[in-house]
Amino acid sequence: MNNIETVQAFWDANPCGSGFSELVDRAGYFAEIEARRYSHESHIPRIARFNEFRGRRVLEIGTGIGTDGLQFQSHGADYVGLDLTFSGQQLAKEQFRLAGFDGKLSVANAEMMPLSDDSFDHIYSFGVIHHSPSTEAIVDEMYRVLKPNGTFCVMVYNRSSINYYIEIMCLRKVFRWILYPSFAPGVLATLLRFDRDKLERHRELLISKPNLTKQEWVSMNTDGPECPLAKVYSRKEAVKLFEKFSDLRSEVWFFDRSHWSFLGRLLPNSLTSFLGRRWGWHRLVYGRKQIKLDG
Repeated sequence: MNNIETVQAFWDANPCGSGFSELVDRAGYFAEIEARRYSHESHIPRIARFNEFRGRRVLEIGTGIGTDGLQFQSHGADYVGLDLTFSGQQLAKEQFRLAGFDGKLSVANAEMMPLSDDSFDHIYSFGVIHHSPSTEAIVDEMYRVLKPNGTFCVMVYNRSSINYYIEIMCLRKVFRWILYPSFAPGVLATLLRFDRDKLERHRELLISKPNLTKQEWVSMNTDGPECPLAKVYSRKEAVKLFEKFSDLRSEVWFFDRSHWSFLGRLLPNSLTSFLGRRWGWHRLVYGRKQIKLDG
């Protein structure tokens, strides 16, 4: 199992979302990333409910470059953001500053949060805690810092999804053999419009380490071939993870049509939405911390 330093090094080198714009103008750079994020993953504003936390203390675990955090802040939340990486926090602080906000942003390991007990009304984390070697420790810390009756919204990768069972555990395992010829990455990149650099790196890893563990295979097929750790959760596993909370609810979103080359572009929006709500890659878990009753 990878340690937290390995995870930190990977995300320090690859701040989430930072490569989605090449604009030199910094304000334009962040604006383009924001527009792409909420266009490609249009469910995020709906599940995050950025405008519902005005005047309330909100903690985000895993800020990335600050795109979602800025939405909470600009809608009036008393926002605090933690991220494991220095590069992510630098970009988040730059984005907040350009937007005219003094964000409360800091580098910290969410497995051991430097925060007081019972201090937040709401915790938000999107696609982060499943990369931790000790996801359970993060959930314990969430419970500790959340106020009684406080709420949370967390996204983890969904095991019961098309992305996991069909793409990662079936199609990619079958078609990985196609990558072995040296010319294969270039041909596939041209024909299917896949990222050639990623294909080249997948090929290198498959040749150098043919006997990958199941966890290694899953990790390298989620956030890029170098991703050291990514876990997936079924509904039952996700509910078990948050069992100390009350009013638990779980749902799924997001079928990524971009993974399916030209076939994905042919799918109507209605079908894409249907697939996402049934077998989507993003498993959302919601809940609250119970009020402690005296006696």
